[in-house]
Amino acid sequence: MSPAAGAARRRPDASMTLLREVMERPLDPGYAAAAAARRTGTAPPATRPRRAVTAGLGLLAGLLAVVGVVQLRAPGAEGTTAALRAEVEQRQGEVDALASAVEGARADVVGAQDAVLGPEASQGGERAQQLGAATGAVAVTGPGLRVVVDDAPDARADASGSPRTDAEADLGRVRDRDLQVVVNGLWSAGAEAVAVGGQRLTARTAVRGAGEAVLVGYQPLAPPYEVEAVGDPDALATGFARSAGGRYAAGLADYGITVSVDEVDELHLPAAAGLRPEAARVLDADGGSPP
Repeated sequence: MSPAAGAARRRPDASMTLLREVMERPLDPGYAAAAAARRTGTAPPATRPRRAVTAGLGLLAGLLAVVGVVQLRAPGAEGTTAALRAEVEQRQGEVDALASAVEGARADVVGAQDAVLGPEASQGGERAQQLGAATGAVAVTGPGLRVVVDDAPDARADASGSPRTDAEADLGRVRDRDLQVVVNGLWSAGAEAVAVGGQRLTARTAVRGAGEAVLVGYQPLAPPYEVEAVGDPDALATGFARSAGGRYAAGLADYGITVSVDEVDELHLPAAAGLRPEAARVLDADGGSPP
């Protein structure tokens, strides 16, 4: 056979064998044989046990799901949930009562100090009050700003606790970081005292998240979150709007979160609970520690 005759009988697409195989036979021969066996009822014996195992696993999964639902809806489970809820409410009531007792004891201490120091120590008493207001040790009152941050109306529960950067997180829910940025914006704007949800902030107070809850110190809060700052209302409003915290708060509207800022003539911020220095000592005018 001459080279010319062989070239004449060569397929034009001989250089595209792989592409031709894909176009002419897209299904793998093994899969094609298995499909033909199923159509004719001559499936290999090995497939029938596999189907039985699959069916058995599906039945077992369904049974486990039913058992789980029954256990969750059992009267005992509901009773346990109710008991836990009642215990939480009781403990919260005890905490509130202790906080009130602390406030009463603090007022008694202040009264006793005034009685002992007398009028000649008025300057020292005023200085102590100023320090107490700055550190959160005493309650304060005065004009300022009230910032209320609330979840979006369609915010849904997200049990994963994912941060805002997670694409799966619910962007309409207020997170602890949101309140942190708002509080820092108020401090930078000149706030003299700040409270979140009625909890006074100090150098030892943390605003953090625990699952879906926002904690200030150890106190859980629920939306809407009310942030109050004592200071000159006009200066606070202007400074907060120009701060990074104010710009961040304005940007929360993109996620449906509502933020309102109002000037208030008189705010009442409580003293911080449990504020008791142990290692720190007060220095006198000469820089020494008093006896």
